[in-house]
Amino acid sequence: MVDIVPASATDLAALLEIERHSFRTAWTAETLAAELAREHAYVDVARGPGVVGYNNYWIVPVSAEVHILSIATHPDHRRRGVAGALLAHALTAARARGATLATLEVRKGNRPAIALYERAGFRAVHVRARYYQDDGEDALVMLADLGAVADLGA
Repeated sequence: MVDIVPASATDLAALLEIERHSFRTAWTAETLAAELAREHAYVDVARGPGVVGYNNYWIVPVSAEVHILSIATHPDHRRRGVAGALLAHALTAARARGATLATLEVRKGNRPAIALYERAGFRAVHVRARYYQDDGEDALVMLADLGAVADLGA
């Protein structure tokens, strides 16, 4: 499988490559570097060998919440459980830091991601109309109670 470890500045090129393959509007090197430095942000990479995926999430202690910003897997390594392992790792880390709620937004048309989140115990609670600026697609807001979230086997 993969090892999941905190990302470092030396991983930026790999993160940018995965971004370009995964998102219509990829984050810049500056944005990713800022996430690496942000106090409440966590960026984990899946290595197996090399960076095959990553997860960026915020653990916000004052609200006991983890917010999943992005999970992405390099196209050459998709459908092998990398995203599920990254998500499980983030939820476990969040629980260990006192989070009781997990939140995220996902494109309404991103069926594989929605299925992953639903397997982990997330449920859609709201639609943000025209949320994505690049094409106006709606986003589903999904929540999970971390006391009841399924263990994805990370």
